[in-house]
Amino acid sequence: MPEFTNAGHRQRLRDRFLNNEEGSRSDEALLELLLTYAIPRADVRPLAKQLLAARGNLISVLETPIEDLCEINGIKVNSAALIKIVDCARRLGDISILAGAGKKVEKQLTLFEPAERKKQADDRNIKKPTRRSRSGVFGKALLKESVNMLPRLPDSDSLDDVRAFLRTNLHFSSELTRQRNASYIAGGMFTDGYADRELRTFAKIFPDTQELRDVCFYRFMRAEPLELEIVKDILLPNIGVGAVSRELIRKHLKGKFPISHSIADCCSAAVEALTSCGIARADVNSLFFSYSDISPASFAFVLHSEFPEPDTMEIQSQN
Repeated sequence: MPEFTNAGHRQRLRDRFLNNEEGSRSDEALLELLLTYAIPRADVRPLAKQLLAARGNLISVLETPIEDLCEINGIKVNSAALIKIVDCARRLGDISILAGAGKKVEKQLTLFEPAERKKQADDRNIKKPTRRSRSGVFGKALLKESVNMLPRLPDSDSLDDVRAFLRTNLHFSSELTRQRNASYIAGGMFTDGYADRELRTFAKIFPDTQELRDVCFYRFMRAEPLELEIVKDILLPNIGVGAVSRELIRKHLKGKFPISHSIADCCSAAVEALTSCGIARADVNSLFFSYSDISPASFAFVLHSEFPEPDTMEIQSQN
C-alpha cells in the first residue's frame, strides 16, 4: 500500500467525527477512522471501501472472525485486533447498531457509562466504599471457584446478595468455610465495593472460557497487588527461560515479609492463581509459563477498566 502523505486528512476525519458533522457516522467514515488508529501513514479509505464491499456493512465487518480478517490484503494482526476489540466492546455494551448511514442507535450504551452506573447504584442505596486492595501476604486464591460462580451470580449490584448466593452454592461442606470463601471471592472480584455489571455481564457472555479466566486473574491482581508484583518481578524477567522454581517465589516473599509465618501458604496461593487461570503449569518444584496473546475481549475489558472515561491519546511509533 503506497505511503499516504496527506496527514491533514486524518485530522479532518477525526474532527468531523468529534463535531458530529453530517456523514461522519456513515459506515465508510467510521471504518476509515477506525483503521487510521491501526495503520499509520497510509490512505485507508480504499481498504475501508473494500471491506464494506466484501462484507456488506460495518457490523458485518466487525463480526468477521479474526483469522478471516488477517487473510485480507492490507489487514494485519494489529488492525484485525482493533476491529475485534471494537466488536467485543459493542457486544459487551448490549448495544444494537443498525448498519448504514443516518440510522440511529436503538439502545443507549449503559454498560460502559461510569456516571450512569454510579447513579443507578446510588438510586438503589448501595453503599460503595473506596477501592479495596490488600498489601500483605494472602493465603488463598479461589480463582477456579470464581470462574465457576461468576456466570451464575444474581442480577444485583449488592455484595450482600453476591455473598448470600456464594454461601449457598459454593461446594465446600462446612458452612463456616463457605461463608469465609464467599466473602473472599466477593471482595477479590469486586474491588470497588459493589458487584459491577461489567464483570457480571462479561462472565455471562464468556462462561468457562479463557477470556473469563484472564479477566478474573486481572481482578485478582487488583485485589492482591502482591500477585502482580510476583508476575512483574519474577515471571516476566524469566519469560525467556519459561520456568521458575517455587523456591525463588518463596525467597522473594520471605525477603519482603521476613517475620511472616504464612510464606508457604502465600506461595501456594500465588501459584494456584496462575495455574487456575491457565497462565502457567506447575509441579511440586517449579512453575512453567510462556508468552501468549490476550484475547480481544479480555483486552477490551481490561482497557475499559483502566481507562473508563473516553479520551484520545497520541501514540508515537519509533522507526
